[in-house]
Amino acid sequence: MPKHITSLPNLLTYGRILIVPLIVLCFFVEGRLHGSDAARWWALGLFTIASVTDFFDGYLARIWNQTSNIGRMLDPIADKLLVAAILLLVVAADRTTADWTIWAAIIILCREILVSGLREYLADLKISVPVTFLAKIKTTAQMIALG
Repeated sequence: MPKHITSLPNLLTYGRILIVPLIVLCFFVEGRLHGSDAARWWALGLFTIASVTDFFDGYLARIWNQTSNIGRMLDPIADKLLVAAILLLVVAADRTTADWTIWAAIIILCREILVSGLREYLADLKISVPVTFLAKIKTTAQMIALG
């Protein structure tokens, strides 16, 4: 097995992917425990851990010179899985049934999918689209807002 597959930055990314179903599970458990907010607090804690690992996996990969193709591929996928799951859970849990929450979630998800598709298309053309500092700020703001 290649060494980069089990590097700490990649393990953090794998962990972020595995946390997503646990967060969803917390929401389903919450629905069964009326009057208890414990499962939602667990979901928030897991989401916070996942959000922090999003910073550290890339940071550690760069400073330890452990960047890898699998990491470059899985990191944005992990981000999108986390964001999409939380958006869908927030919309599903919205007790006001406000249409704007559904539209906001659709717009955010469409943007995420479009950017991913554009990056994939440009990669086929051998055009590199590096992640900018502004994109990192957007992700940070998005994670804080979703939390």
